[in-house]
Amino acid sequence: MRVIQAFGAEERALEKFTSESEGYYRARVQGIRYWSTFFPGMGFVASMGTVIVLAAGAVMVVRGQLSLGTLVAFISYMVSFYEPIDRLTEVDNIFQQAIAAGSRVFEVLDASSEIQDEAGSQPLSTLQGKVEFDDVHFRYNANDPEERDSPEVLHDVTFRMAPGEVVALVGRSGAGKTSIANLLCRFYDPTHGRVLVDGHDLRHVQISSLRKQVAVVLQDTFLFNAPVRENLLLGKPDATEEELVAAAKAAYAHDFIMELPDGYETDVGERGVKLSGGQKQRLALARAILADPRILILDEATSSVDAEAEYLIQQALESVLEGRTALVIAHRLSTIRSADKIIALENGRIVEMGRHQELVQKGGLYSQLYHRQLELAVTEGGAEEL
Repeated sequence: MRVIQAFGAEERALEKFTSESEGYYRARVQGIRYWSTFFPGMGFVASMGTVIVLAAGAVMVVRGQLSLGTLVAFISYMVSFYEPIDRLTEVDNIFQQAIAAGSRVFEVLDASSEIQDEAGSQPLSTLQGKVEFDDVHFRYNANDPEERDSPEVLHDVTFRMAPGEVVALVGRSGAGKTSIANLLCRFYDPTHGRVLVDGHDLRHVQISSLRKQVAVVLQDTFLFNAPVRENLLLGKPDATEEELVAAAKAAYAHDFIMELPDGYETDVGERGVKLSGGQKQRLALARAILADPRILILDEATSSVDAEAEYLIQQALESVLEGRTALVIAHRLSTIRSADKIIALENGRIVEMGRHQELVQKGGLYSQLYHRQLELAVTEGGAEEL
């Protein structure tokens, strides 16, 4: 509603709603007409049958050809005969409605993930956090015959992450940064090459054992229509109250949570509609911290917070990331200057790799992106952020 109002599109939205409503109205009226014709018709036939039997039976009773008791019994049998037929028509109507809804229900029930545990896959023990991408190529919908000629989004991607290392991915929009994160979570499998964690090819390990040790904070934060507490406990349902509060404080979310009407018991609304973008991202970060993962993926996790909140979160992350392997995707290059390794991507390929100062002096893609943001910050009076 806010988007429609903001763009002054009320009339167009009303026209579309009216069109959809009229279509539903016409279909509904047609159905009612069928019902209003069929059931009275069935009732008329049944009643006429009873009238004919009663008239003919009365004549036969008068002539002595039939006893009155037999006539009454016959009429009772007729009523008992038509009643199941009426019920069958009602059942058929319900059945037809069920067929229409059932096709969609079974479509959902029969849907399965493209990524499944293969036969003989082994669970991962506690991870050290070593990650390796070995000559990885990837395209979306690779198993769809109609999409086999679609372009690859990743080409020849090879890099390593040591346990406890913070690696940042940078590049223009569409460079393939989020695709790398998706492969590490095994939301997809590479079309060529391998993704390894502690030397294990992710194709050969149980998905659940991997994802229990990997936490993700996405740019598009999703919160369930549930209390704050329930959203935070998603990755660790058995967490203690002390652990819950500590994670919220680490993400600088505790203070604003306590200002909510019911604190940690406050419902956040559908997709967190009752919270600001920055508040939702801090809750998502607290949720990831509470899960205590060995590998942490931050996909532009501070993109919706103000400069002060971003600074506080960065301070918190320094302690949170200690001892954990972290893959950080950021468009604000100021947030990744302290990363152990920075990987610059362009058109799905790694074009540069190194530390901040090294890449700035190199004068390549990372340097261009950095100086462009520096110029923008100077123009807006925020050069100190870089």
